Amino acid sequence: MLKIIKGCTTDNTMTPSELYACMKEIWHFVDQNNLWRTKARLKPLDKKTRTKILSLKFHDKTPFFLACKKGFVHFVNYFLDECDVDIEQRSVYEVAEDRSKHMVTPLWCAAVANHVDVVKSLIQHGADVNGMSDTQSTPVRSACYMSNIDIVKLLVENRADIHKPNINGGTCLINSVQSVELCTFLIEHGAKVNAQDNSGNLALHYAIREGRLETVQLLVERKSDVSLKNEIGDDALQTASLRGFEDIVEYLIVKNNPDKDMIVRAYELMGANYVDEKHDIPKGLSFWREALRLRRQFASSVTEKSLLVNKSANPAYENTIEFIDENDLNVVAQNPDAIYMQALLIRERILGPTHKDTTFGLMYRGAVYADTHRYQRCIDIWTYVLVIRHTHYKPITQETVFIHLLAITRLFWEVWLEEQVLPISSRTSIQFADVYKVLTIAADQIENGIRLMPDSSDSNFVQYMEFFHTVLLLFLHVTNLLCALDLKDDEKFIFRKLVHKLISLKPLGPKKETLLHLALCKESSTVDHEQCSNLPNLPIVKILIECGINVNATDLYGNTALHVLAESMQNDTVAGVGNSDLSGIATYLLDHGAHVDACNHKLKVAYVELIKQGCPVAVFDYLSLKCLAAAAIRKHQLTFSDADIPRNLKPFIEMH
Repeated sequence: MLKIIKGCTTDNTMTPSELYACMKEIWHFVDQNNLWRTKARLKPLDKKTRTKILSLKFHDKTPFFLACKKGFVHFVNYFLDECDVDIEQRSVYEVAEDRSKHMVTPLWCAAVANHVDVVKSLIQHGADVNGMSDTQSTPVRSACYMSNIDIVKLLVENRADIHKPNINGGTCLINSVQSVELCTFLIEHGAKVNAQDNSGNLALHYAIREGRLETVQLLVERKSDVSLKNEIGDDALQTASLRGFEDIVEYLIVKNNPDKDMIVRAYELMGANYVDEKHDIPKGLSFWREALRLRRQFASSVTEKSLLVNKSANPAYENTIEFIDENDLNVVAQNPDAIYMQALLIRERILGPTHKDTTFGLMYRGAVYADTHRYQRCIDIWTYVLVIRHTHYKPITQETVFIHLLAITRLFWEVWLEEQVLPISSRTSIQFADVYKVLTIAADQIENGIRLMPDSSDSNFVQYMEFFHTVLLLFLHVTNLLCALDLKDDEKFIFRKLVHKLISLKPLGPKKETLLHLALCKESSTVDHEQCSNLPNLPIVKILIECGINVNATDLYGNTALHVLAESMQNDTVAGVGNSDLSGIATYLLDHGAHVDACNHKLKVAYVELIKQGCPVAVFDYLSLKCLAAAAIRKHQLTFSDADIPRNLKPFIEMH
C-alpha cells in the first residue's frame, strides 16, 4: 500500500507529474524559508527519489539553487547531506544591477549574492571553486564585479583562479576597479596589472573610464603600462581626456611626463568633452585656451597647429575650419553652433574619423539638430558618418547596419511623414541627392555582401544573413521613399538604373526571399523593432517589376509574390494599408505575369489563398492552356524525361 503525503509517495514509481508537483511544493517551502515542512515532505522518500525531485526546476531554478541564492545555509546543508543533491546543478541567475541572465552553478550564485556561509558550505562539500557560467565567468570574477570582498578572499584561500578571464577577456582585476582594497588584494595575490581583455583594455582603462583616481594611482604605481593602447588606439592619457577627468589627466601628466604633443592633445580633447558631453562651454573653452598656451610654451617641441588642421570645407561641419590661434577661438566663442563644430573637428583630427568617440559625437550632434527640427543639418552629419563607416568597414556589420543605415533611413521617413501635414511653403523638402547617396551605400553593402557571403557551414553565417536581411529591408525603405518623392526625369533615370543593377544581382534573404517577396511581407515595415515606412504598397511593387524583378520567383518554401501578398491580407489593415490597396497590388502582379495558379510546397494555390482573404480574382482571365497543362501533369503525377519537355519548362511545371 502506497503512503501518500500530498502527492509524494514512498516508492520509486512516482510519475513525472507527481515528481514535478512535489518539487514545486519544496520550491515554495524554500522560498518561505520553511525547513521543517521541507523535511516533512521529503522524509518519507528514499534518497534517490529526493535527488530526482530536487533536480527539477521551477522558474528556471531548482529548490537547491534557490536556497543558495537566498542564502539559506540550513537548506543547503540539508539538501547536500540528506538528499544527495548535485552540487554543480546549474540554473538561471539574474543579476539585479544590469538585469542580465546567466546559467551558473550554485557556488557562482551564492558568491554573487554575497552569502558567505553558503559559499563556505559549498566549498566544504566539494564544489568546484572555478565552475564557470555560460559566459566563462568564474565565481571569483563575478564576486569581484559585485565588490564582495569577503567572498573573494574566501574563494582565493580555496584556490580560486584569479587569472581566468571570461569570454570577453575580462579579468578579476578589471572587474574590481571600483574598489582599491579589492584591487590591492588581487595584485598582492599575483593578478597581472597588464592583462588585456579582448578589446585590448587594461584594468587601468576601466578605472579611468569610471573616474577612479585612487585605483588609477594604485595601478600606475604597480607598473600598469600607461602607454599601452587598446584596439581603438586609446592609451591611459587619451582615455582620461576623452572622459573629461581633469584630475586623472593631471596625475598622468605629472607622473609620466608624456611628450608635449600628447599633453596638448589631452587638453584639446578635454575641451571637446566639456563642450559636447558635459555641456559646459566656458570650461571647454578654457581647456582649448590652455592647449593654445601650451603650444606657445612648447613651441620648439610640438607640431605647429596650422600644419595639423584640415582646411578643406566639409558640409557636415557647415564648412567650419578648426581654430588656429586665440583670435580664431575668440570669434568661435561668439557662436554656440560653431563651438560644437569645433569639438567635432578636434576629435576627428586627433582620433581619426573611424574612432567610436568621433562617430558618437557626430551622431549625438545630429540627433540634437533633429530634436530641434534642423533636419538638414542632421542629415548632413549622419550621411557623413555613414559614408565614413561604409568606406572603412567591411560590409554587413552591425556598426554599419544597425547604428547608421537604420538611423538615417528612419530619419528620412520621420521627416517626410511630419512634413506631409505642413503647408508646402513650410516644408523643408528632402533632397534627392541625400536619399540617393544613402541608397547607393545600401546597394554597395548588398553587392559586397553577396561577394563576401560566407559558406552556410561557417559559424558566422546565421548572423551574417541577419545583417544582410536588414540591409535588404533598408534598401527597400529608402527605395520606397524615393518612390514617394517628386523626382525630375534625370533623377528617376539614375534611381531606376541603380534599382535595376541591384535586381540583376539577385540578392536573396535568409529564406531565399527576393526583394519583391520582402516588399510584400507585412513584417517588413519594421526593421530591428523600429517602424520605418509602410509596406506593402503599389509604388514599390511597380518600381521593382519595372526594373526587371522576376514576379514568379519562389522562396525557400515555394511561395511566389502572390502567396506572400495573400498572407499580408490576413488582417483588415496592414501597416495602415487597406485590403482594397492590396487587391490593387494583386491585380498589378497578375497583369504583369504572376501565375495565378502557382502552388507552394504546402500545396497552397495562389488564387485560392487570395480569394480566402476576400481578394476578388478573375481567375480565368489569367489562366492559360499552358497553366492548365502544367497543373494536370502535377495533379496526375506524370513522369517525363528531358526528351519529352524542354528543360526551361520544368520550373514552370514544378510551380503548379
